[in-house]
Amino acid sequence: MGEFRAKDGRRFTLRSMRTSDLDPMLSFANTLVKEKRHNRELGVSSFDKRISRQFEQDFVRKMIHAMRKRESMALLVWSDGDLIGLCSISRGKQSDLHHTGTLGIVISEGFRGVGVGERLMSEVLREAKRMGIWLVELEVLAINDRAKRLYEKVGFKTVGVVPNKILRDGKSIDIVAMYADLRGTDKSGPPRRRRS
Repeated sequence: MGEFRAKDGRRFTLRSMRTSDLDPMLSFANTLVKEKRHNRELGVSSFDKRISRQFEQDFVRKMIHAMRKRESMALLVWSDGDLIGLCSISRGKQSDLHHTGTLGIVISEGFRGVGVGERLMSEVLREAKRMGIWLVELEVLAINDRAKRLYEKVGFKTVGVVPNKILRDGKSIDIVAMYADLRGTDKSGPPRRRRS
């Protein structure tokens, strides 16, 4: 996908996930596990303990397989050879959800707020549209104002709030549900076809 420069001048490389990314992916995931211990706003709720190489290998293998079948896509962001960000969309599995996708994104600490997430999400959403996905959903912790602003900036709108969905360190955190209609409208129904 190429290189880009962030607001702070740093250069980054953006590209699709590859099978050879296993070791950087493992290191990246375990950095997030560590960060979750001191950052309540980190939205990654699935990482409670150190990730094993086998677990990450299975994840990468499944994601690459899904990408080949156009059921998912994942883009990675690199800085000086280090993996610092991941954004993915997984397509709805049932035929009547085939036009939908669920988005997940995470950026390493120290690289947030400089435009990396915005660029990464914009590219992923553009690719999702090419894949025929036009309704994208995500969830974000209600306490993560920075992430909510980013999602709104790239076109997501709030649908509602699920109270107390996350229980972290004995405290409840609400989840905000958001969506983006990649057709550029909020009208329901499939995209309209042009008449020739």
